Amino acid sequence: MKKQFLIVPFFLALIVIGLGLSGMGAVIPEMAQQFSVSYSVVGRVFLFHGLGYFVSILLAGILGDIINQVSILRLGIFLSLAGFGGISFLPSFPLVMASFLLMGVGLGFIDAMISPVANSVFTEKPATTLNIIHAFFGLGSLAAPRLYSFLVVEGYGWRNLYQICTLFTLITLVIFLFPFIPRKNQPSQFKELLGVFKQPALWIMGFTTLFYAGGVSTLNGWLVSYLEGEGIVRGEGAIFLSYFWLGIMLGRLILSPVSDKVGHLNTIRLNALGGIVFVSLFLLLPFHSTSAVLLLFGTGFMLSTLIPTTVSYALATFPEVTSTASSWVLFNNSLGSFLFPWLGGVIGTAFSLRLTMIFVPLFLILMFLFQQWLATIGRRNVMVFNGYQKE
Repeated sequence: MKKQFLIVPFFLALIVIGLGLSGMGAVIPEMAQQFSVSYSVVGRVFLFHGLGYFVSILLAGILGDIINQVSILRLGIFLSLAGFGGISFLPSFPLVMASFLLMGVGLGFIDAMISPVANSVFTEKPATTLNIIHAFFGLGSLAAPRLYSFLVVEGYGWRNLYQICTLFTLITLVIFLFPFIPRKNQPSQFKELLGVFKQPALWIMGFTTLFYAGGVSTLNGWLVSYLEGEGIVRGEGAIFLSYFWLGIMLGRLILSPVSDKVGHLNTIRLNALGGIVFVSLFLLLPFHSTSAVLLLFGTGFMLSTLIPTTVSYALATFPEVTSTASSWVLFNNSLGSFLFPWLGGVIGTAFSLRLTMIFVPLFLILMFLFQQWLATIGRRNVMVFNGYQKE
């Protein structure tokens, strides 16, 4: 019963990450209008946010293995709180961009620490547990665009969305200040941290999550703006985006026990193929509200298990340096999250957002190719990832 209760704060932390990552795409059109800037300029929000996340997530992993994982996790929640507050109240676009940078740093610390900390608490079926915990990232990502849509209808704006995020993050920080998480065992040596980067599997996992982020973050960042260009009202476009995140949330809840039966590696490759098919159909077929909802939901559902299952692979493969291994996987995810949506804004300004969206399935195809390579190495070296125990 105690462990069941302890899982709740991890749910809240993943909701904070989801709110921070998915809210940007929904508010981009209003931000561009308020500050009178082009898509290429307002797209720097993705760049600054991703830069903070990108730099902090690998640093957090190293600090977590050398110092203390729980302290770094709490620091991340505090920095996220400060970033949300700055976005909510600071008046100028440069200060808002700086706040997105700070929020990105905080989210990077949270994201790097939440999986190894949870893995140390919930030792039975860690992959299933991580998928369930990460489902609440989908809840936060689902809530942000739908909440923004509701606020727009009621006459409020994008700053009000981030004020709500600020309050929620404050509550999460207060809960995590209670000493309910056991401290990490022996600190790792720096030599061990360097040795993990000599393993080819770690680099291939990194490329897998890099192109996963390229597809998902580009879709998340520019879908609302793309639909607005196609004649869909801004608030309705945010609702369509929310169905993508609903698919991610439900997919992690439903597919996590299934993956234990068919094998984690088989699951993520099948899910990758499904995501490619669904998003390609969304872009190729004539737009219809019902089919768009189903295809966006299907895209999120099929892509749902890829990040938590890959992180679980990293934790199982490198148990001596769990923070560094998981943060490297997420580091590449963050690299794609800030680089590809920013490039999407540049392409959208120079050509069209239609071309930007075409890159989504292309990135997912590249992800699948690296998964195939990972499968070859995984069968030789890490049998636990395919549903077996390490020998």
